[in-house]
Amino acid sequence: MTHFYYEICDKDGKKTGEKVEIATTRLETMLGDTAVAINPKDARYNHLHGMYVWHPIREVPIPIIQDEILVDMNFGTGVVKVTPGHDPNDYEVYKRHPEIGLISILTPDGAIAPGYGQFSGMMRFDARVEMVKWMKERGLYKEEKDHEMRLGITQRGHDIVEQVITPQWFVNTTDMAARAIKAVDDGELKIVPDEFVVDWKKWHENIRPWCISRQLMWGHRIPAYRVQIDGKWAEGNGEWVAAASQEEAIAK
Repeated sequence: MTHFYYEICDKDGKKTGEKVEIATTRLETMLGDTAVAINPKDARYNHLHGMYVWHPIREVPIPIIQDEILVDMNFGTGVVKVTPGHDPNDYEVYKRHPEIGLISILTPDGAIAPGYGQFSGMMRFDARVEMVKWMKERGLYKEEKDHEMRLGITQRGHDIVEQVITPQWFVNTTDMAARAIKAVDDGELKIVPDEFVVDWKKWHENIRPWCISRQLMWGHRIPAYRVQIDGKWAEGNGEWVAAASQEEAIAK
């Protein structure tokens, strides 16, 4: 766990001289931070409501937001970095606070994308090491501590899974879930043993859209074609055409 500092500033980037301590297991993702979150009930940080922190690499102010769901004020420093482009919990924060935006800092092969100074082009873990050195030189580094955590590992390559934002195809499962619950309630479908009826309903009452475009080498192709007009990709609602064949897509 790496601990570093963000400097407090106003919306114009004028620094106040105060710092807040941030802890993260993935230091390189701070390149994509779009906010810092505090708990609105945490009296320690009442004076920071409406303030910003200075992002030292992108050289822009990013807002300090209040989010009671994300931030446990009794854990750590009570100040949490928010990286919507590379963390599922932070993405949920973005959905609650869309004004913060999201940034993707990685290329498909796991390198730092262009636009991040000397770190661009480095592989993610190399960038992590170099960022520690960079922060030490600028007085923004505090310490590192051992921290037990869970890591997602790929089944075949045994590499560490990186959360990224990519376009996907989803099926709306709301109606299907409602029918599944009704089938059990009406006796049309019987769950054996009976005690699993509770689980059945819990699963279907908290349903989410089903992602059908998982990036698997052996996955099924989505029957859709991306539209290109005069050598340029179409945008908006006309970007994709669902069809059983390329000929049918062109005809549409």
